[in-house]
Amino acid sequence: MNNAGAIYVELSDHHRVAAAIERALLGRGFARAALQPGAISGRIMIPEKRRRLFFVLPALHGWVTVFEDPRYFGERQLARELASSLATRVVWIEVSGNGIDWARGIYQGEVVLEEQYAEVETQFYGEHGIVSFVYDLEHTPDQLIATLGLPYHDLHYEAIVAGELPAAAGTPVHLAFERR
Repeated sequence: MNNAGAIYVELSDHHRVAAAIERALLGRGFARAALQPGAISGRIMIPEKRRRLFFVLPALHGWVTVFEDPRYFGERQLARELASSLATRVVWIEVSGNGIDWARGIYQGEVVLEEQYAEVETQFYGEHGIVSFVYDLEHTPDQLIATLGLPYHDLHYEAIVAGELPAAAGTPVHLAFERR
């Protein structure tokens, strides 16, 4: 994983995960929108985004993968909500370009098993906001991914839009929301 974020949900049914994401976003004042994949709003930082677009991939090795557009972030709070509402294990991970700066959380239901992140106020691709990274020289994202058997570590939202999802992966669910 490089310069990307994702949420992994330990379930076999990606439609169930998609429904949980929809409930979470509707509860935050978003509405479903008829937007095509890649119809971004021009905002990167999650709190400022008026559009939220997701691919929810069919399970592989017991994990449903959730990618959001743009690729840089997965939302920690959404990961925690999914773990709680689905009563399962969820992994949140964000990796900067060098793989030393990264953030992660592992949740089981309402229990936080592990969280490593620091909220840093910065400029990111021309946008001012908070990013969640911590320098971790003892552990790498690749180690966590391998230990947990997380799939699709070399993909992200834009890669799927570009047709890079292997055909054997099945058909992902695309979700689109706009703030009301």
